[in-house]
Amino acid sequence: MANTSWIEVKQEVLSRNTEMANGFRSQRAAGGTLAVDVLGSPGAGKTTFLLALAEHLRKTKQAQIGVIEADLESDVDALKIKQSGIPSVELNTKGLCHVEMGMMQQAFDAFRSTDFDYLFLENIGNLVCPAEFDTGCHLRIMLLSIPEGYDKVYKYPPMFSIVDALVVTKLDYLPLNPDFDMTALRDGARFLNPNLKIFEVSARTREGIDVVATWLSEKRQQILADRNELKGYGNVH
Repeated sequence: MANTSWIEVKQEVLSRNTEMANGFRSQRAAGGTLAVDVLGSPGAGKTTFLLALAEHLRKTKQAQIGVIEADLESDVDALKIKQSGIPSVELNTKGLCHVEMGMMQQAFDAFRSTDFDYLFLENIGNLVCPAEFDTGCHLRIMLLSIPEGYDKVYKYPPMFSIVDALVVTKLDYLPLNPDFDMTALRDGARFLNPNLKIFEVSARTREGIDVVATWLSEKRQQILADRNELKGYGNVH
C-alpha cells in the first residue's frame, strides 16, 4: 500500500511539473526565446561548453543570452558565467538532485528581464534524476566527455533516450583515451533515440562549437517562424 501511495504522489508531482513546464515553454517561445536544458555528469564540461557556445553566439549572431546555473550548494559556476559578462542567476537546490519547474520559474524571474534570444539552464550534474523532470525548455542537450568513457550509454539509458542532442565534449582528449569507442557510443545512443543529434566538440580548442551554434540558431528561427505564423493566424481570424 505504501508503494502505491508513493507512485500516486510521484505521478501527481510530475503531472503538475509538466503543466507548469508547458506554460513556461509557451511564454518563452512567445517572447522569441529558445530555452535549452544542458545536462551531464559532474566534470563533463557543462560550464566551459556554455562559455564557448555563448561567446560564439554573441560574436556571430549578436545574441542576447541568459544562463541559470543550478548547483547543490555553491555559486562557483554562476560566478564564472557572470565574469564573462553574461547575465546569470544562481539556483541552489540545497541538496536536491534535480531542478523542478517552481525553481526554474523563480530563477528566471530573478533576471527581471525576458529579453533573451537564448536561455540556458545548466542542470545539476547527474544522469539519473534530471531525466524525469521537465524544466520548461524547448531542447535538452546532454554532454558526455571523452574521459568519462563511451559505455555510459549502457549505464544511463533513460537520459540518452529523452534528450534532443548528445554533445561529446573534450574531443582534444581523444588521443589520450584509445579505449573510447565513438562508433559504439553513436550506435548505442541511436538505438535508444533514433532521432538524436550527435555533435563532437572541444570547448578548449573551439572545435565543433560553431556547428552546435548553427543548429541552435536554426531551432530558434523555427520558434520565431511558428510565433509569427500564430500571430498571422490571429490577425486573419
